[in-house]
Amino acid sequence: MIELRGIGKQFGGRALFAGLDLDLLPGKTTVIMGRSGSGKSTLLRMLNQLERHDAGTVRLGEIEIPAGLPHGEWVKRATALRRRTGMVFQGYHLFPHLCVLDNVTLAPRIVQGREREAAEARAMELLKLVGMQDAADRFPARLSGGESQRIAIARALATEPEVLLLDEPTSALDPGSTAEVVKVIGDLRDRGFTQAMVTHDPELGRRLADRVFEL
Repeated sequence: MIELRGIGKQFGGRALFAGLDLDLLPGKTTVIMGRSGSGKSTLLRMLNQLERHDAGTVRLGEIEIPAGLPHGEWVKRATALRRRTGMVFQGYHLFPHLCVLDNVTLAPRIVQGREREAAEARAMELLKLVGMQDAADRFPARLSGGESQRIAIARALATEPEVLLLDEPTSALDPGSTAEVVKVIGDLRDRGFTQAMVTHDPELGRRLADRVFEL
């Protein structure tokens, strides 16, 4: 579980957050909602320290990241936290020169040192989970937006994260592709994955959420 305690964040002298507390409960999907400019994506990025906080503490298990750490120590702790989380962005960020299977296996092989055979076997399980097992040899240029996002989810899961973070995963998709991605997120929720998702769509958010956190 990731815990935020007393989180503060300022932009241009304006307090975006002050004294914010949030728990991501194990096995639950937390949906973060709020008006435009309320800091939804910034908050999500703080959960895996892509964005530093100005006050308070971020904690995942034994990893504790208080505000104000020296840069080197912050990098060390933030890297350890990120290794236990998976991030899915609105823009997919697949490597265009790699096929789907290589996109999904890259982090397990390079970062975690897994053998190719084991990494590919797990990748195929995840591609089946997101309904993309027949696309293993395709390249991103041949994927639709919804297909790319489902591959991005499989890639994020390939490192076996404790928490999956999704930043507006459907906002760039057409209705048909949105439905495909929503089904995957719902299936992960039903399987007991711990997830946090930012969405601009209140109806969608409440449909997927075990818990709603409003800014």
